[in-house]
Amino acid sequence: GFLLFFLISLVDLSYLKYWQVLLVIWTGTVLLLALTLIIGPVINGVRRWLYIGSFQLQPSEIAKFAVIAITAGIFSMRGKLNELILFGITFLSVITLFLLIYLEPGGSMSLLALTIWFLMTFLALSNPLRNTIVLLIAGSVSGGFLIAAITNNWIWYLTTILGVVLTVFVLYSKTKWKPLAIGALVLGLFLGIFFTVSWDTILHDYQKERIVAFINPAETTADEGFNVNQSKIAIGSGQLFGKGFGNGTQSKRNFLPEHQTDFIFASFAEEFGLVGSVVVLGLYGFLIVYCFMTAINVIQNPLHSLISMGVGIKLLLEVFINLGTNMGTIPATGIPLPLMSAGGTITIMTLVCLGLVQNIALRHRQGHRDVSGEILDVYED
Repeated sequence: GFLLFFLISLVDLSYLKYWQVLLVIWTGTVLLLALTLIIGPVINGVRRWLYIGSFQLQPSEIAKFAVIAITAGIFSMRGKLNELILFGITFLSVITLFLLIYLEPGGSMSLLALTIWFLMTFLALSNPLRNTIVLLIAGSVSGGFLIAAITNNWIWYLTTILGVVLTVFVLYSKTKWKPLAIGALVLGLFLGIFFTVSWDTILHDYQKERIVAFINPAETTADEGFNVNQSKIAIGSGQLFGKGFGNGTQSKRNFLPEHQTDFIFASFAEEFGLVGSVVVLGLYGFLIVYCFMTAINVIQNPLHSLISMGVGIKLLLEVFINLGTNMGTIPATGIPLPLMSAGGTITIMTLVCLGLVQNIALRHRQGHRDVSGEILDVYED
């Protein structure tokens, strides 16, 4: 992983501007995901891994990298193609990966990949107000449609109607946003209907229980909330300085499930307490801010800026979702904590993504040094 980090920090990323390179990345990822569905071993009722010798590969983690590279690469072609055409190409590329991950089934991972694409696209498109309206349309229609079908709550039906009203407003206003607004409505309806149908046909009972437990906690049974309750106990028992390395009773006695993966933060907090947890959160905060600051510093280079922003979004979402799961503020999702959870693929791909950002930051600093040197030479002459 660290070897890849250093190698990628040295390569020329401008190749990602070529559609041939992006096609190779997309095709390779699709093949890996398809192979997983066909020959991947069934573990706990799902197919998410491929075995290469003794190494266990999780292609859905590679897919998140592919989403970042493909989205950034395609939108860097803005001068060659119309913005709406680029939007359509990225959507078709990413929705294929999304569906293949979803069929594993990997609902949480597929949604994470789609969210990374959506936020990168939101930032890549040129008009912020338009982007906000598009986000509201797609989000309210898809989210409202799904949750209304699950809970039969009038608030979510109202949310869906809001998305439709926003679309009608845009259609009758004097703007050039009509095609994008219609696209957002279609996307929202597609996702809403897709997830609603999947509720009865694809999702397992444990996945439904997680979602219902989050939307309506009052109906959660003791068994459904066991994992989260044990996680909260572990975090609280760590107090200020923790119980010491290897002395966590919740994880050591196996009260805390998945303490090496999904609930690694709770296990860490029990052993190192509030102080250790704050240090870890500070390190994650530094990495995320570093990615976003790099994106801002290279804003004149769309490819580099979008890659850095995509990596920052990926890290932010993964950390936020995992910590939310550990503290019971969002449904248990199975999203691991990058650089901490056990798992070779996520660690390697996280280091690959950070290598991309480091590559961009180094080239930016080198460019500044070159410019400064030229100015100094002129001044001395």
